[in-house]
Amino acid sequence: MSLIAIIGVAVLVVSTIGFGASLSTNPGINRIGASDNQAVAAARGNVTALAWTEEVNSSGNVATKQIIFTVGNEDTVDAHSFQVCAVLEAPALTYQPAAGAPPACNSTSSVAASAKLTLVGINFTNTVEVSDIANISFSIEELN
Repeated sequence: MSLIAIIGVAVLVVSTIGFGASLSTNPGINRIGASDNQAVAAARGNVTALAWTEEVNSSGNVATKQIIFTVGNEDTVDAHSFQVCAVLEAPALTYQPAAGAPPACNSTSSVAASAKLTLVGINFTNTVEVSDIANISFSIEELN
């Protein structure tokens, strides 16, 4: 019975450490529902109207090296700037930027409340053949 109690306490301690933490929060124990919990808000922005610029690569195939998109501010009161990052995935788990490398990112200027910023672009180091694109992953972070 004491072994079950020890395991239960260990699970409780481990699970409460991560709740409410962000990348800038110093590691520590957070008590669920307590005053020391750190709220991590979701970005109040969105990425829409994706388009990629096409070019002919050295192999003679249609490829892309840049994605253009629109960033919208969903906050109805305040202006915010955002950082948007993207990764292109091709077959056989090949990525651009390469797996383990930082994603390709771009930070926006301040976007007014309930407004959109068009023609935001992310450039990739290498071209990816358009026919090989299996997935495009985006992340958006509210900077201020």
